Amino acid sequence: MQVSMSDREKETRLADLFERQAVQDCLLRAALGNDLQDALLWKSAYWPDATEDHGWYQGNAHAFIDETVPLLLDTMDETWHQVGNMIVRIDGDRACAQSYFFAYCRLKSSDDGRTDLFAGGRCVDRLERRADDWRIAARITKGDWVRQATGSADWCKPVLQGYVPKYGLRAPDDPFWRVFGHRLHPQGDQ
Repeated sequence: MQVSMSDREKETRLADLFERQAVQDCLLRAALGNDLQDALLWKSAYWPDATEDHGWYQGNAHAFIDETVPLLLDTMDETWHQVGNMIVRIDGDRACAQSYFFAYCRLKSSDDGRTDLFAGGRCVDRLERRADDWRIAARITKGDWVRQATGSADWCKPVLQGYVPKYGLRAPDDPFWRVFGHRLHPQGDQ
């Protein structure tokens, strides 16, 4: 015997999917803001009173971003985060999420050389919905493994005719902005 869902059950499931997608978009926006080194975009994933526990930093998330962007611009040509397996639980105006990440960083060295850093870990987040907007209220970034390679591969070497990768494109030079404009930026949010 097949049991069908009531319209109410369908609406509840659809609403849950909508909220889960909004949480996932927030988490992806944080990674993108980091990679583009766009502090405003990165901060838009966190509430102004949010906390960040990043191992070497514990405190206000917006202050973490303000401290980290110049540091990364000075010490790295590129950061690249892939957000992977994700689990999200919604409970009213609160949510928790865990997402795996894989990160690549091209580090500058004092002799003008480069080294490659590869890392994997998880972000464990507590999120809140305020005025229909989901943002991170508290994040723990847990590194699970890291590997630093001696030297760096030439990641910008032509591999196919007409296709030459370019690293180091950050806000506002990255092609992302030509397509999206500033639609992901919160209006008037600092």
